Amino acid sequence: MAWHPVAETADFAQSPVIGRDCAGRRLALYRLAGRYYATADTCTHAGARLSEGEVVEGFIECPAHYGLFEIATGTAQGAPVCRDLATYPVRVAGSRIEVEIPD
Repeated sequence: MAWHPVAETADFAQSPVIGRDCAGRRLALYRLAGRYYATADTCTHAGARLSEGEVVEGFIECPAHYGLFEIATGTAQGAPVCRDLATYPVRVAGSRIEVEIPD
């Protein structure tokens, strides 16, 4: 496992969710109530980019078919999504956001 810098806290000025590529993976990064989270950016149902979706009360809503995933855990919240998202540990060092990605 290795920590990778993926964003700055200022990157969230316009949106609570952003997409980034890191270590061969596409990530969705979130800022919720002053905390940061990271999940896979690809919906497990239709392959849409979750970073293009809407954050709704702690969930990310897929822009393709409106399925919901809990951001903190990656848990799928019913049809049409049924497989959970991968989640990744996040830490903040100053203004830099880092994600731990398996080797």
